[in-house]
Amino acid sequence: MSSGSVGQWYVLVEANESHGGDSTWDLTDKVHVEGGREEALSRAQEMSLSLVPGRSDPEKYGRTVFRTSETSWLVEVTHSFWYDGFDRPSTLSSHFRISVAELVATKETPPAEPRKKGWVSRVIPGR
Repeated sequence: MSSGSVGQWYVLVEANESHGGDSTWDLTDKVHVEGGREEALSRAQEMSLSLVPGRSDPEKYGRTVFRTSETSWLVEVTHSFWYDGFDRPSTLSSHFRISVAELVATKETPPAEPRKKGWVSRVIPGR
């Protein structure tokens, strides 16, 4: 994403991800919305009713949407499927958050500086 101008409105999507048993919230999408706060709220509401992060076929998912504040939603999505050899379907669920935010500050990431060669790289080639 290129740097936006301060005062612009975004819809932010945070997904709950599992990493080796630990669960964290990761910012998975930043959607810039032309216009103001009301347009961003409308877009966020629409996304809470249709989005399934990382999936292309939202019609195959159940959904429960909670509005947690004037500008935030928590969405639980469920998916039912059959395991081979089981006599009934299984259901998995996941959840994500959608929120409306105004960009208030931005700073470009400074470029990385090349590694300085120390004694190890002088002694062991390729380091």
